[in-house]
Amino acid sequence: MLSFICFTANAQWVEGQASVAVEGADLDEIRVMAIKNAIADAAYKNGSFITAQDIVLDGLLVSSKAQIRTQGRIQRVEIVDETVTDDVLTVIVKVDILPLFECASDPYMRNIVVTQFQLLKPAQARPGNIFEFGRQVTNRMAQQLGDHQPAADTLLVNQAFMPASAFNTIEYEHIAAKASVLVKQYHRQYVLFGFIRDISLFEQVKEGLLDDDVSLRRNFTLEVYLLDALQQDIVMQNSYHGEGDWSFDYNETVDLNNSLFWRSDFGRVVLNTINSAVLDVSNTMTCLPSFLPIVSVIADKVSIALGAKHGIRVGDLFELYRSPMPSMEAQLHYPQWYRQERLILEVEHVANRSARLKSNDANTPLQAAPYDLVSPAPLM
Repeated sequence: MLSFICFTANAQWVEGQASVAVEGADLDEIRVMAIKNAIADAAYKNGSFITAQDIVLDGLLVSSKAQIRTQGRIQRVEIVDETVTDDVLTVIVKVDILPLFECASDPYMRNIVVTQFQLLKPAQARPGNIFEFGRQVTNRMAQQLGDHQPAADTLLVNQAFMPASAFNTIEYEHIAAKASVLVKQYHRQYVLFGFIRDISLFEQVKEGLLDDDVSLRRNFTLEVYLLDALQQDIVMQNSYHGEGDWSFDYNETVDLNNSLFWRSDFGRVVLNTINSAVLDVSNTMTCLPSFLPIVSVIADKVSIALGAKHGIRVGDLFELYRSPMPSMEAQLHYPQWYRQERLILEVEHVANRSARLKSNDANTPLQAAPYDLVSPAPLM
């Protein structure tokens, strides 16, 4: 049985603070400057040097010039407090900094299939008529995975991994069957799937001196699963929750393609929640080893569906893992591989999305079949 050790990279929250004199300047510009300085302060306290000219808050771009240099990777920024006293704006932030080199990782881009996230209770979409909400959430998750660093090669498919009725009873047989189909179709290691558990409305009452202030708010609860399709193993399962003010009329049809929705309080909460899930998915994939199914075997050479786009270079070395199963179908349903006496394959040709490998041992015949695996060879 193929086994490996998974290393987890733990992020840490660091608080930073900065004050900037307003002096009649545009408050939005001063606010962005103060936020940058507060993030730099947090990074300095973390032992890093940083120049931050690109800030994304609540999933929205605040500044368009990007350069961040740090010993860690800045993932999330939360505004803790903003005050103006004596014409001076003071901002306090919490910065989520992921230390680099926290896990053993190979340099190749991960490839992932993103399936559609369904609404578990579609009737909850009636306020605002946001029945396309699941598709919008899925699209934005796929986009953020592709844009996030380190980026993933993301394939968005127009199908759910499992029907909504089965999401609360994840069974291994279902996972194995679905994983086998996806591996045969797309030759990718990871599958992202899940569902939207809750988008219900509720009233929040704040007691006042004269009258109570009642605000209408909306939940957003997201259940996320990351499947290693080759190992047929769920390597990450998390639930994410946020809630925000719902500023639209009950019977109003909300345009989910309009930036006005995504700039609303609830829209920002959704983007923040998606961003948190994307960060965890990306970190999980980064800290797991790459295993790639062999797509084809011709003579003494094999092809894989990873290429220059993913960081593969001529001369890169991989180890071959073979399956003891007699057929491809059995192999995909019972993923047990063994390493073939440290047989090393060398990349001899690279295209954008594929590569061809050959054995670098002329005395050992290459015995491989489609859907056997290769994995980056560890440095000796």
